[in-house]
Amino acid sequence: MKILFISLGCDKNLVDSERMLAKLRAHGYQLVTEPGEAEIAIVNTCGFIQSAKEEAIETILELGALKKDGTLKKIILTGCLTERYKEEAAELFTEADAVIGIGDNRDIVDILDHVLAGERVVRFGKKSDAEMKGDRIITTLPFFAYLKIAEGCSNGCAFCIIPKLRGRYRSRSMDAVLAEARELSQAGVKELIVIAQDITRYGMDRKDGSSLAGLLGELCKLDFH
Repeated sequence: MKILFISLGCDKNLVDSERMLAKLRAHGYQLVTEPGEAEIAIVNTCGFIQSAKEEAIETILELGALKKDGTLKKIILTGCLTERYKEEAAELFTEADAVIGIGDNRDIVDILDHVLAGERVVRFGKKSDAEMKGDRIITTLPFFAYLKIAEGCSNGCAFCIIPKLRGRYRSRSMDAVLAEARELSQAGVKELIVIAQDITRYGMDRKDGSSLAGLLGELCKLDFH
């Protein structure tokens, strides 16, 4: 079946989308870029600021119209908007066949199987289950890619919703980050953009001596030529 995947919001969200895309392709789904070609649409939403929420809602309504006229068969929603509003989002977006949280993205193929079997899936797993490793389909220009080194935030600023959406800060191991960097280099990537909700906190939650300075030093030793 043909799947349209729409990734909204930040580059961290894009990396999550790239991991889901790899799972879907590995299980035989065909990925398309035009809504008119798709049978299934998956939206990785953003729910951080008002304009991002409005964009997500507009996208969902547009896809709902395509489903109503028979162009689309199924719609799946995930990402920060659904994580923020959970059951409220499931009740509001009746056109969606699945509404899931970020901790369930790792099970996107299983969720799609349930949807294709005629079930409506509403599931919100632990934020700590959000996947930080695995194969990706790089959707940026081929010479660069994003490298996510951590997930979540523990700063707890009164004005920011990120800890509620993504959970507490958790750094990836340096070995895992460097292994992914090497894979990207071997795939032809020339430039890595290091990303996280709070890059400077990298390694502070670990007990193995990891630090941003140490990680950058090791990344600079890799061959990207």
